Amino acid sequence: MYCCHCGYDLNIDKVEKSVDSHTLFEEANIDTDVKYVCPRCGHLIHKNVDEQEIKTLSAASHAEIQRGRNFFANGMSLNLVGAIILILAIIFLVLSHKPANNFALVTDCPEFYVSVVAFVISGILIGVGLVLTIIGVLKKTKYQQLLKDIQNQVFFQ
Repeated sequence: MYCCHCGYDLNIDKVEKSVDSHTLFEEANIDTDVKYVCPRCGHLIHKNVDEQEIKTLSAASHAEIQRGRNFFANGMSLNLVGAIILILAIIFLVLSHKPANNFALVTDCPEFYVSVVAFVISGILIGVGLVLTIIGVLKKTKYQQLLKDIQNQVFFQ
């Protein structure tokens, strides 16, 4: 179920697995309409949405697509910066092979320490960048599919 106000995707199976709503009250049965509170914005999430709520859900979906694009752009920029630092780390690692030592790796020179620090920083940046890129792509495709369902009038909650 989606929150019509902010577009949050509430996973009902996880919520109902922790505490079943129908067992909380004696008068509740399977046909009872259960409403949930959105953890992001605090509005009620319910089934059988009307036309105005679908319009606000569409606007919220456009905002979520923009958030997904922002995640993707931030992730790709972190990947690019991480790749540049990785290239610099490789260059400094090559520089730590000293000709005075018959081109063997010297681990007590500043070039080696710079390369190790650069490898760590590039690994962190590329890892975070990949995570943000994947989150952005998944978010963007999910909400684009939701907009297609709304446009084709096959969306139901």
